[in-house]
Amino acid sequence: MFCALSVSTALVFAQAKMPQGEFVCQVKDADGETRFVGIQASDVNRAKAIAEGKAKWAVPAGREVVECINPNTQTFRQREAQKLYREDVR
Repeated sequence: MFCALSVSTALVFAQAKMPQGEFVCQVKDADGETRFVGIQASDVNRAKAIAEGKAKWAVPAGREVVECINPNTQTFRQREAQKLYREDVR
């Protein structure tokens, strides 16, 4: 009895592992505003799909993705975007 209860309790508390990659996507909202969205995903392509609203767990749809980067190893191609991102993070 105890063994069966322990197994079922473990199943209740089991959770899916979160993706380990952290990405930042520069997006243009429907209102024309440029924003930066932090996304946890398995890779940059998945982060882009989430930012575009094409994934099951996504930010609001209607955004145009300009660029997604890993902020630990990459910078935005456009200097102005990188400058805005650094100011935004502070």
